[in-house]
Amino acid sequence: MSSQIQQEPKILSDKEIKKKMKPIFHKNYQKFYPVDKLDTLGFKRNICTNCGRGFWSTVDREVCDESVCVGGYRFIGKPLTTKRLGYKETWDAYVDIFKQWDYKPIKRYPVVSRWYDALEFTAAGINVFQPYIVQGKQDPPYQRVLEPQMCLRFNDLDNVGITGTHYSAFIMVGQHVFNSKKLGESYWIEDGIEQIYIFLNKRLGISSHDLIFMEDVWSGGGNYGPSMEFFAGGMELGNQVYIQFDSATMEQLDTRVIDMGAGLERWSWFCSDKPTSYETTFPLVLNYLYNQSGYKPNKDIWTHFMKYAGLLNVDETDNISESWKEVAKKIGLTKKELDKEIYPIRALYTIADHTRNLLFAIRDGALPSNVGGGYNLRNILRRCYSFIDEFEFKFDFHKIFELHIEELGEWFPELKETGSLYDILDLEKKRYSETTEKNKKSLKRLLKGKTKVTIDTFIDLYDSQGITPELVKQYDPTIDIPHDFYLRVQERHEQKKVVEKTFKLTSSVPKTKQLYYENTYGSKKSFKANILDIINNEWIVLDKTHFYPEGGGQAADIGTINSEKVIDVQSDSDIIFHKVKKTTKLKINQKITAQIDWFRRYELMKLHSGTHLVNAVAYDVLGKHIFQAGAKKSPGKAHLDLTHFKSLTQDEIDEIERRVNYYINSEPIKSTIKIYPRDQAEAKFSTSIYAGGAIPSTNLRIVSFKDNEACSGTHLNSTGEIGFLKITSAERIQDGIVRLTYVIGQTAVQRVQKQESLLRDLSEIWKVGFDDIPKTGIKFFEEWKKLGKEVKSLQTSLISSVLKTAVEGKKDIEWVQLPFRDQGAINPALENQLDSIKAKSKTLVVYLESSPILLAISGDPNLNLVEYLQKFSKNVKEGKIMRAYQVDKSSLPEDIIKL
Repeated sequence: MSSQIQQEPKILSDKEIKKKMKPIFHKNYQKFYPVDKLDTLGFKRNICTNCGRGFWSTVDREVCDESVCVGGYRFIGKPLTTKRLGYKETWDAYVDIFKQWDYKPIKRYPVVSRWYDALEFTAAGINVFQPYIVQGKQDPPYQRVLEPQMCLRFNDLDNVGITGTHYSAFIMVGQHVFNSKKLGESYWIEDGIEQIYIFLNKRLGISSHDLIFMEDVWSGGGNYGPSMEFFAGGMELGNQVYIQFDSATMEQLDTRVIDMGAGLERWSWFCSDKPTSYETTFPLVLNYLYNQSGYKPNKDIWTHFMKYAGLLNVDETDNISESWKEVAKKIGLTKKELDKEIYPIRALYTIADHTRNLLFAIRDGALPSNVGGGYNLRNILRRCYSFIDEFEFKFDFHKIFELHIEELGEWFPELKETGSLYDILDLEKKRYSETTEKNKKSLKRLLKGKTKVTIDTFIDLYDSQGITPELVKQYDPTIDIPHDFYLRVQERHEQKKVVEKTFKLTSSVPKTKQLYYENTYGSKKSFKANILDIINNEWIVLDKTHFYPEGGGQAADIGTINSEKVIDVQSDSDIIFHKVKKTTKLKINQKITAQIDWFRRYELMKLHSGTHLVNAVAYDVLGKHIFQAGAKKSPGKAHLDLTHFKSLTQDEIDEIERRVNYYINSEPIKSTIKIYPRDQAEAKFSTSIYAGGAIPSTNLRIVSFKDNEACSGTHLNSTGEIGFLKITSAERIQDGIVRLTYVIGQTAVQRVQKQESLLRDLSEIWKVGFDDIPKTGIKFFEEWKKLGKEVKSLQTSLISSVLKTAVEGKKDIEWVQLPFRDQGAINPALENQLDSIKAKSKTLVVYLESSPILLAISGDPNLNLVEYLQKFSKNVKEGKIMRAYQVDKSSLPEDIIKL
C-alpha cells in the first residue's frame, strides 16, 4: 500500500463562490429557485434593467426593489403593513404563525463561536449549526427550528446609524429545516417560500403587490446554495437560502438545509411608523441618550432623510461623497446642513448599537484587546468614547448598559449576570484617556510635517495607535475622512486562510483503535499491534495504539515500535500516525510490539488534569468572563492562557494556587469521563464545554473534574495524584490574555526548595532573618539608587570640565576621549558647550571608547562635519549632535584629550 502527505485543493472564498455560481444559477433559474410556487402565488419573473438580477413580482416592473435600483425606501412615513408590532412582539408573531408547520423555537447561542474554530463571532444564525449539523454528521435539536440569534458583524460600521438597516449587533430571526436520509424529507424550496410569504402577507399584512422576491447566491461557513431575498418598500426584509453544496468540493451535501435569516430590527421597523429602526430597537436607551445629550432628531428631516438612507450604503455606492450630496439635494438641504443634523444623532444611534454589541460579547466571554476578535471590540468601544468626546455628550456610560439589560433582560436573562463588565469598561476608558493625549501629539506632528497625508496614513494610525476618524476630526474638522473608512480597514485585515497539510491514504484504512482511552493506565505496559500502512518511509499506521497523538495542547507520546524510536504522533480523521526514526526493519502487515514512555505520559496526565483544575479555579477567583485562550502541556511544565482584562495581582495568583492545592490535597476530585452526542453535551453543559477550543467530532468526550470540558486528552482518576502544583509565573503575554505557568509533583517541590535555598543564601550574606529580607533588600536598593545619582552627578561634572578645557584649547578641531557609554550624561554636557563652540567657530569631537562611537558638534561654517567624520566611520548620522558608528580606531588622532 502506497501513501503520501498531500496538499488540500484550494478552497474558493465566499465572494469567489458567489461570483462563480451567480451566472450559473441565473441561467438555470428554473432548477434552483421555487418558480412553481411563486407562479402559483401570482408572481412573475422579471430582469432588473439596472442591476441585471432576476426578480419576482405580482406586477410588471423594470427594476427590482434594491434601494439603489428603486431610489430609496418607500415605507417611511407610510407603513406598508396592517400590523403595528414592537421589537419582541414581532418575534412572538413569527413564532406563533410558524407553529402550524411544526417549527420549534430554541434559545440563542453565544456570540463567541467557541464550538466552531473557523469563526471568532457568530455572524449568522446558521453558524449555530455549522459545520457538523449542516454536514449531516450530527442531528439538529429539531428538524424544523426557529431561533432569535444575536449576531455580531464588524464590516459595516460606516453604515451603522445611517442606513437604518445596519447594526454591528442584531438579532437574526432564523428559519431552519434539515433534510437528509436519516431525518427524512421535510420542507424544501417550494414549501419554504410559501411559508415566509404567508407570514409576510397574512401575519404582518404586507400586500402581495408590495412584495418582491429576488434571486441570489449565498455562501458561508463552508457551504453555499441559491437564495431568495425578499423585499418590500425598497428594503430587504430577509434572505431564504437553500444550502445544498460543499464549498471545498462543490458537490451536493448529504443534508439539504433551508436557512432563512432576517434582521428582527428591520421587521419591527417595517411594522412601525418610526423614521428609523434604531428607535424601535432601543426605545429606553435612546430616550436616555436624547435627554442627556440635548440632541433630538428633527422628525421632519429624518423622515425625509431615511427615505434615501439606503442609497448611502458604502458597500454598494461607488462615490459615497457624491451620494451624500445627492441625498441632501433631494431633501432640500445643503450638505453642511444635512451633516449638522445627521452626525450627532448618528453618533447616538451608533453608541446604542455598539454598547449592545459589547454587552453580549463580554457576557459571552470576549474581551476588548489589540488582537483577534478583541480588536473589533476595542474598536467599537473607542468609537463610542470618540463620539462622546467629539460632541461633548455627558453620559453615565454604565447606565447605557443597565438600560440595555432592562430592555432585553426578560428575553435574555443571562445578561443580568454582569460579572466584571463594569470593571472592564472602566479600565478600557482609562486606557483610552491615556492614549488619547499621546495620539493628539502624534497627529500634531503628522499634520504639521511635510509628508503627504493619505487615507492609508490614517488607516495605519488607526491600526497601530487606535487613532479613530472621530479623533482626527476633533483635532482638525477640515480633514476629509471618507465615509467608508471602516470598510477600508476591514478589507485590509481580510486575509486568505492557509490550507494546511493533511495525511492522504490511497487505500482504505480503518480507524485506529485508541487503547489509551479504553485503558489509560494500561498504557504503562507494552502492547502488540499490526502495521497497516507506512507513509513516506517515516509514518506508521497501526490497527490499534496506546500512543496518544498531539492534541488539545497535550504533547504527543514517544516510545518505541519494535525497539525503533517513535518521535512524534499525529492524528487525522481518527487514524493515528506514528513517526518512527528508522522504518527500514518495519513492513506492512507486520506484527509489532510497542511501548510508550509511561513516566513521561503520566507526568503529562498530571499536567493536563492540573490544567483543567487551574482553569476552573481561575473562573471562580477572577470572574465569569474567564475563558481559556490556549494551553500547552509539555514534560516539565505547562501553561494556561486565560482571557482577562488586566495583569493578575500577587494575591490573585496566591489564591488560585491555594485553591488548586486544596482540591489536590484536602479535597481531591475524582474524574468522570463520558461520551455524549454533541447536541446532548451542549444541551446539558452549554457551549462552555469548549473551554479548550472546538473539537472536530460529532461525539464529544466530556471530562469532568471541577468543571466540564470537551477534551480529547489523557487524564488522572483523581486530582489527588497531582501531588502538588506550583504557579511559577503569571504574565500578560498580549492584550487581554494572561498566561499562568506552573509545575507539578517533584518538579514543584524542587522549585520551592530552590527558592528557599536562595532565601537562606540572602539571609547568611546579609546576616538577617528570613522575615527581615524584604526590608533589607529595600534598604540596599534605596542606597544603590542614591549612590547611582551621586556617580552620575560626578560623571557629569567631570565630563563638563574636560569638554570646557577642550573648547578653550587652541586647535580648530579638538578631540576628547571618554571611558563611558552614551548613557544620558554626555548629550546635555555637549549641548552646554554649543554656544561657546559657535562663538569661537570651533569643532569638538568626543570619542566614547566603551561604545565605541563619535559625537561631534561644530560652529565652523567652513567645515563639512559629515565629510570630516566619514574619515573615521562609514556610518554617520546627521543631527544637532552628529554621530558616527563603527569607528575605525586606527584612524583616530594621537593627541586626544583623555579623562
